[in-house]
Amino acid sequence: MTLENYLRHHFVDKPTLAAQTGIPVDALEALVAEGALPAPTYVCGEGVITSAAFGPIAIPERLAGEYFRPEYARWIQIARQAPPGHAREVVIGTLTDELRDALRTWFDTAEDVERRVVAYLPHFDSGTFGLCVADPATGAGIVRKEVLQERLVALTDNGNDATPPGIARDALLQLIDDYAAAAMPFSPAEYERSSRKRLVEALRPRVASEG
Repeated sequence: MTLENYLRHHFVDKPTLAAQTGIPVDALEALVAEGALPAPTYVCGEGVITSAAFGPIAIPERLAGEYFRPEYARWIQIARQAPPGHAREVVIGTLTDELRDALRTWFDTAEDVERRVVAYLPHFDSGTFGLCVADPATGAGIVRKEVLQERLVALTDNGNDATPPGIARDALLQLIDDYAAAAMPFSPAEYERSSRKRLVEALRPRVASEG
């Protein structure tokens, strides 16, 4: 798949997102500036695609524009229902409530939960979750991807160990599949450096061949 096709399949540009959600482009830009909507995941122009996660990457295709996940329509809807001047407060309040609820199903202590909430928020703001999370419109979708990746990295030494102790082969394969379902495919621009290549495509065959 070309980068252009990937963006068309998984993303929309700024004017399209504004049109799909019924707001002017300048209103969408104001939500981003206020921090009530994540920044664009990708910015393309002059032979470069830039993301917060991977920085600028040279590309052969002539693409231009700012690209958002269409799932962000939910955050726009929440922001538009907020009192004037309180859009970020309401969006982030909704997100943090959802993150906490989802994290409590994985972790027992408030410290574990709050540490992760604090760590996740900058990645929401930067648009990084739009790049790597299959469902960036809910706290639960974000938590599922992040926690599954965290556990997979810890168990396999970031994909280096296909036979970690303490987990059966089939259980590890299921964990890999669960992570793959919760994560994005990643674009051709950063795929070679992505967690998906390292923790799914490169790791799964090695785990499957064991036993």
